[in-house]
Amino acid sequence: MFVAHTAMAADLLPHLAPVPAEQLAPALPGLPASRLGEVEVLIGQHFPERSLPLLPNLRWLHLTGTGTDHLAAAGLAPGTLVTTSARVPAEPVAEYALSALLMLLKDLSTLSARPQRRPWYASSATMLSGSTVLVVGAGRIGRAVLRRLGALGARSVAVTRTGQVAVPEADRTVGADRLAEAAADADHVVCCLPAAEGTRRLVGAAVFAALRPGAVLVNVGRAATVDDEALSEALETGALRGAFLDVHHTEPLPADDLRWRTPNLVVSPHCAFAFPGEPAAVARTFKDNLDDLRAGRPARDAVVVPLPHG
Repeated sequence: MFVAHTAMAADLLPHLAPVPAEQLAPALPGLPASRLGEVEVLIGQHFPERSLPLLPNLRWLHLTGTGTDHLAAAGLAPGTLVTTSARVPAEPVAEYALSALLMLLKDLSTLSARPQRRPWYASSATMLSGSTVLVVGAGRIGRAVLRRLGALGARSVAVTRTGQVAVPEADRTVGADRLAEAAADADHVVCCLPAAEGTRRLVGAAVFAALRPGAVLVNVGRAATVDDEALSEALETGALRGAFLDVHHTEPLPADDLRWRTPNLVVSPHCAFAFPGEPAAVARTFKDNLDDLRAGRPARDAVVVPLPHG
């Protein structure tokens, strides 16, 4: 079995040791064309359009991240085993989301930007405890966020695709079709949604209009799940107190992007997942799935990737 590992090619069997972050950088390797047909396993995250068909014998793709919405454009062949490292970032991203929520509610971004330009005791800080937070998307990250909200005294509403199965970490569970209705009883929103059918611009004008005054939004899911235009308008008009975005359509965010100038918007460089042990943890997920396959078990982190017909 030949394994291509991001920007380098190596025979990583029988095990994958912890590797530096730069070796886990998302890129299809600059592998000599003569060896592309040898690759059976590929480890990486982001791939150029129609690049995966260059690997005609690819049998297993292990993603160093979470999202799979880009694989159809990359030309993933039906039947290819896909595993992800989605269990790695759940806790760090949840911590980051709660940090962002508290930053907005406690006015810390304004304080750090201009501490000497305000009256000494002036503060617009508000309480998270006692508030109601909508957590849109209740996967690994969403549930980790919900657990932390409860520990901090906040009430929570989990928004799932159908709402038919209660999320135990939440006080209440509703379906996505009742999102705007649930927003009317909510103070804040944390988005943890994947990019999938039905999630594009799910959080938009109707939600922002329904939220209680002084609401804030944090997005640590996918950029496409929040309506950019509606968010900008809500921040411009004051319908939202603030917003924190760790995900963006274009990354790095261009210097002339309007988000840099949108009032009360904190731009974060898609780093919620980061922690010192992250590369080694990603490497361990590959090893775990490799052990499963060698033992004849289903790969524990296998996912189904929707691909276009034809």
